[in-house]
Amino acid sequence: MKSLLGVLVGLAILPAALLGQQEEKRLHFTFAGVAGQQVVQSHTAGLLGDVTDRLTGPLLGAEGVLISDRLMVRVRYGEGRIKPEAGSTSEARDIVMGEALFGVRAMPWLALWVGPSARAYTIGESDQRWLVWTGRAAGRGTLLPGRLQTYVELWGVFSGNVGNPPIKAGGRGASGGLEMRFGAMSSFWGRLSYGIESLHADGLRETAEVMTLSIVYGLPQ
Repeated sequence: MKSLLGVLVGLAILPAALLGQQEEKRLHFTFAGVAGQQVVQSHTAGLLGDVTDRLTGPLLGAEGVLISDRLMVRVRYGEGRIKPEAGSTSEARDIVMGEALFGVRAMPWLALWVGPSARAYTIGESDQRWLVWTGRAAGRGTLLPGRLQTYVELWGVFSGNVGNPPIKAGGRGASGGLEMRFGAMSSFWGRLSYGIESLHADGLRETAEVMTLSIVYGLPQ
C-alpha cells in the first residue's frame, strides 16, 4: 500500500516542480480534508456462476491542488474499510485509493485533466489492484459570487489494468457537488459531493459510490 501512495505522489512532484520554476509568483494552492461513506458492489463471473457482493464503510482522505493561471496539479489519497452485508460469506476489505492528475484550464469554467488513478483492496492475504489512466472534463458554475458554487466532473479510462498478471481494464465515472464559503472573508469552504465510478475487466466489475463532506482551505477550483 505504501508503494502505491509513493508512486502517485512521485508522479505529482515533477509537474509541480516545473510549474514552480516557470510561474512561481502566480501559484496558489488548496488543501482539503475528506470524510465520507462508500458503497462498493463487486461482481465476479466464474465457471460456477456469478457472484455479487455489496460492501459499505467509511472513507477518510485528503486532497491538494496546485494552481497557476492555466495549469493545475491535483493529488488525492483516501483509505477505509468496507464490510459486507449481514449474512454474507464474503470478507471485509481494506481499501486504499489515490490519483495524481495534471490539468489545463481550457475556459474560466472548464478544466481538462489527465493522469493515473489507483484503487487497491486487501482481501484476507491477497490484494486486488486497479490502475487506470483517465481523461476528465470538469465544469463549474456560480450560484452566489464568492459564496456558493457547483461543480461536475466526468471521466473515462483510456488505459488500465487489474491483477497480477495484469488484465486489461476500462471504466468511467462522474462526480458533482456543492461548495459553500464559511464566511465572506473566510479562506475555508465546505464541500458536499457525490461520486460514482465503474471499473471492469474480464470477469470482474467494481462499482463504487461515495458521498463525502470536505473542509477546503483556499478557493476551490
